[in-house]
Amino acid sequence: MSTFTLQTWNLWYGGREVDFGQEKQYAIAAQFPADVLALQECWGSAAENLAPKINAACAQSGFDNAVLSTGELSVVNTDTMPYAQAAVIRPVPGSAPILVWSVHLAPYPYAVYRALQGEGQAVADEEEAPRVRQIEQILAETDRICTELGNQELPVVICGDFNTPATGDWAERADRPDIAWGSPDALLEAGFVDSFRQVHPDPSVVRADTWSPIEPLTHAGHAEKPEPGRTDGAEPRDRLDFIFSRGLNIVDSVIRGCSHEGLDEPGFVDVGGRCEHIPNQRHNRFPSDHQLVETVFACPED
Repeated sequence: MSTFTLQTWNLWYGGREVDFGQEKQYAIAAQFPADVLALQECWGSAAENLAPKINAACAQSGFDNAVLSTGELSVVNTDTMPYAQAAVIRPVPGSAPILVWSVHLAPYPYAVYRALQGEGQAVADEEEAPRVRQIEQILAETDRICTELGNQELPVVICGDFNTPATGDWAERADRPDIAWGSPDALLEAGFVDSFRQVHPDPSVVRADTWSPIEPLTHAGHAEKPEPGRTDGAEPRDRLDFIFSRGLNIVDSVIRGCSHEGLDEPGFVDVGGRCEHIPNQRHNRFPSDHQLVETVFACPED
């Protein structure tokens, strides 16, 4: 069986928050190679600089998101800028085409804060609405692209930083209220599969928090609260980075990154090296405030 590896990774302001950030991005990419890399927070140049180092083509039409592929890649023009970049790829020779989206949904308002204050589903829906609209537009563009390519069965991956948790994760966590999150749910309703949860189905055993390994567990390190609803206690940690797929068979999925606390959890791979909390993160080896998510798929035959 032929397979390909796809990763999604928020680069945290293009790497500027860690010393030698872009060099460290390449070090991680070289240590854990992927056939397809969906990037967010490229801040203009990060993806363009990384692509030739890993012999990849780069699709980047805006400032934020990019899709890199070591196989064939065609940029797809959409009206989803600046929050989503699309590309059609053939990740390995002999592969059928696959539509890949790198998405970075609206970061504000971050609905988790008020939800954890007990403000309920109505407030969560109001604050989640901008992300739901973005996902609806991505789905509409996906339908258009499939129609234009004459292939309604085209495999699709929609991945990236959703800035929202998963309904199923919160339902199984004793420390979370019963809240439904509209943007990931919209993909499930459209027939997509949460690839990491397909492999690690129990959030009570594998929390898989991707946000954030280096945010302070107390309010220290932040000069002021970024939004109403954030308390002086711990920054809530959640799984905000996803790889959703449709029309592909999932082989495996892991999270790669760092842990100051020495996390030992199924599905998590520590990349090694220093991992300090903000504001002491400049010398960290892993150059992001988001963990990297990786899924191995069976390659669809052409």
